[in-house]
Amino acid sequence: MVLSLAAVMAGVLVFVIFVMPRGGDESAVKTVETAEPMAAFARQTPYTPLAPTGLPGYWKATSLRLTGPTGSSDGGNVAEATIGYVVDRSGHRTYARLRESNAPNAVQKLLGNRPARGTMDVDGVPWEQRPGDDGHLALSRIDGGLTVVVDDGGDGKGGASQADLVALAESLQPVQAVQPSGT
Repeated sequence: MVLSLAAVMAGVLVFVIFVMPRGGDESAVKTVETAEPMAAFARQTPYTPLAPTGLPGYWKATSLRLTGPTGSSDGGNVAEATIGYVVDRSGHRTYARLRESNAPNAVQKLLGNRPARGTMDVDGVPWEQRPGDDGHLALSRIDGGLTVVVDDGGDGKGGASQADLVALAESLQPVQAVQPSGT
């Protein structure tokens, strides 16, 4: 009987080692580094880009797209940056995005035909509220030729709350350019 029990236990042990899930979080959010790429981007842009600092740990950067500077039809140098975030609270994930551009028509390019429907004060700075027809919200401001937009992703699902967008807007600070090593 002891031998039979040992054989069954060996089978259970093999099952536990090779078949049972390890408890890894398959839905873990994949993050991207933003600080160093944004600092390098700041060295190339004709404007001082902004990036969030001090956001709580549940704000996770999941995408980064940097474009430019490229010559535009008016002879200027247009650069754009987009950082996508998952606001990963326990049991609830939403999405937010920071977009900035120095294009002359940046609001139209980034948000389409969303008219401003009021302003809100964010740390003493007025931001235009631009709700979409589908209920998605964007906040925008123009400062010295730089257009900054924080929005809820506008993809039809899981958009961040207005409070989260305000928190993102409040966290924006100028990015210091890094010089290439060896100079």
